[in-house]
Amino acid sequence: MKSKLFTILILTLFNYSTIAQSDLIFKSGMESIFVPLNDTGITWSGEIPSTNNDECSNQTITSPQDCNTGRDFTHNDDSDGHAGFSFTKLDANGVPLFNQNALYINSPWSCVKDNVTGLIWEVKTNTAGIHNKNNLYQWGGLTAIGLDHPERQGTYYNDWNNLIQESNNEMHCGINNWRVPTVGELGGIVDNSVNNPSIDINYFPNTISGWYWTSTPDASNQDTALVIRFDANQLNNLARNFPIYVRLVHSN
Repeated sequence: MKSKLFTILILTLFNYSTIAQSDLIFKSGMESIFVPLNDTGITWSGEIPSTNNDECSNQTITSPQDCNTGRDFTHNDDSDGHAGFSFTKLDANGVPLFNQNALYINSPWSCVKDNVTGLIWEVKTNTAGIHNKNNLYQWGGLTAIGLDHPERQGTYYNDWNNLIQESNNEMHCGINNWRVPTVGELGGIVDNSVNNPSIDINYFPNTISGWYWTSTPDASNQDTALVIRFDANQLNNLARNFPIYVRLVHSN
């Protein structure tokens, strides 16, 4: 199955869409394990020098295509998310709103469960408060990778601590162990077929087309950390004192 593979220790910067795809990961002793990861969302095809197609059915294109394999191909029905994505809306107590196209169409939702990865995501709001879409944070608070290491490198700011602590205290969506996602987790909800923002806004409304922090520091520079850009589908790094957006995640 085709899916997104993210390398945590990134020494160079590159466009997000160029990241290799595989769901095979190796751990200690080279024992292979499989983890559920999302597909890219790309359902169109193209081939140099001149052939492009809005769909994935142009018979003049002979090269292997992203759109021919994986969930973008096998589950491309848009019934619960674009292409191969599959999401469930959750109310403020974490109760699934299954009938999203009829009975519960006007019901607000506070979180989204990714049915492929099992992760649960915070949904941003337009209202004042800790979940407001415009809130900005410097990097390095609670759940940042390396925060508690005795030889941690670089400065760790505590800007997003209140977001995490208050979300836990209020049992947001019935959850009390929210955290900032890793680069691989946050990259998993990027939809590479759209821009501004590069995400399914039917499930993730109020997403700013800009930079979002991950919990992953940059292995090449102790003063930066990894970010994902939700306006142009890019992975990059930024100075840790640069204020940008955060979306929390929960995993069992």
